[in-house]
Order: sequence, then structure tokens, then C-alpha cells
Amino acid sequence: MVWDTLKNFANSAFTTALIGSLAGAFAGAYAAQRIVERGKRREELLREIRNTNAAIAIAFGICNSLLSLKKQYVKELKIKYDTDRAAAQAFYERFIKGEVPEEELFSFKADLQTLQLTSLPTDILQEVIFERLSLVGRPLNLVMTLAQTARCLDGSIEKRNTLIEKYKTESAEKNPKFPKLYFGLPYSEGHVNLDYPSSVEAIANQTNDGIFFSNLLCKDLSEHGQRLADEYKNMFKNEAPIVSKVDFGPAADLLPDEKDYSDWTAAFVKKAS
Repeated sequence: MVWDTLKNFANSAFTTALIGSLAGAFAGAYAAQRIVERGKRREELLREIRNTNAAIAIAFGICNSLLSLKKQYVKELKIKYDTDRAAAQAFYERFIKGEVPEEELFSFKADLQTLQLTSLPTDILQEVIFERLSLVGRPLNLVMTLAQTARCLDGSIEKRNTLIEKYKTESAEKNPKFPKLYFGLPYSEGHVNLDYPSSVEAIANQTNDGIFFSNLLCKDLSEHGQRLADEYKNMFKNEAPIVSKVDFGPAADLLPDEKDYSDWTAAFVKKAS
């Protein structure tokens, strides 16, 4: 009897209407939730594309600053120093062999111009990338390596500037031993001071490192932004905001050889999609 009562209730118009009402409410709630989620995702994509473009602009600025530094000073500094150092080494080898008169001194023009570098905004770049972008893998390592490179470059420039001020204060250019200090050659019973040559080498290498890592970061960020733009277009069937792209083609002669960084890039091989 109880079963018949339940059966009649389930088949009643009231129950049918109630179930239909609940189903309609559920479908409506689900549709509303989907609309909210799509709207949320739309805002997330737009916001991250904007933040990606901001990160690209900062990385581009860093790379451009380093390219300018290399073009205006570092490239010529390294070429001239290496040329003069090779000449000094050849001169003192001839001197040791007795092929040069004892009173003759090696003549050269030392580059005692101090070098200034505007602080690179690596802290801001790290904040944008770590806190506002959904990145994984190589770009995160790139921004950390770039920040470390910038700090090391500042230290190398400061070291060289300190040495230059010391040379000027001590009138080192008038000291017969100065060429050996400047070029890191043996003096006073075989002693060698490599402070200056190591600072020049470090400045040249770290400038190239900064150029390479910031350039590669620009490329990775552009690829990330384009993936977001593609998702936006596929999901909402309209055009996404333009993702920034950089072109350092005009400065190709200043870009370091990618082969010099093959060991670093090999650690981040991209998986086939």
C-alpha cells in the first residue's frame, strides 16, 4: 500500500512539474556558471597578455641598454685591450731574450676612462614574471640568470673603476711596472696581478651574457603571449590583443654567438607538442 502511494505520488502532475522545475533550475544555474567562468577566463587572458607585453618591454629595454653599452664602449675596450696586451706580451718576451735594450720601455696608451651603467630593472622584471604570469621552465630560469648577470656586471664595472681611480691617484702611468700590472704580466720575481685583465674580461663576457639572456627571454615571452592570444581567439572567436615581438636584426653584429651558450640552452629542450 505504501509503495502504491509513493508510485502515485511520483507519477503525479505535481512531482513531474517539480522535477522539471528543478532540472530547469539546474540547467539555468549551470549555464550561468559557464558564462561566469568564460567571462573570468576572458579577463584572465586579457590581463596576462597585457602583463606579458609589459615583461617583453622591460626585457627589451634591458637588452637594448646592454647592446648600447657594448657598442659605445665595451666592444672597443675589449678589442683594444686584447691587441695592446698581445703586443706587451711580445715586447717582454723579446726583452727577456735580450732583443730589446734595457732602457727601452713598452709604449702604449692606457684606457683609464671610468664606465657608468644605469641600473637595469631586473627586480621589476622578476616581479612581473613571477607574480603576474603563468610561466614555467626556461623563462623563469632566464630571468633569474639575467638578474644574477646584471649584478655581476655591476660588480665588475665597479672593480675596474676602483682600479682606474687607484692608478690615477698613484700616478701609476709613470711607474715602469705599470704596464705589467695593467696587462697582468710577471713582475718582481714572477709575481702576477690579474685584477685589471680579469675585470676587462668579466665586463665583456657579462655584457654578452646579459644580451643573450635578455634577447632569449624576449623570444620566450613572445611565444607565451602568442599561446595566450591563440587561446583567446579560439575560445571567444574574435581577435586577441597584439602580442609584442622584438627584432634585434639591426644589431646583429653585436649579438653574441648562440653556440657559446649551447650548454645552457641544452638544459631546456622543448617537448614536442
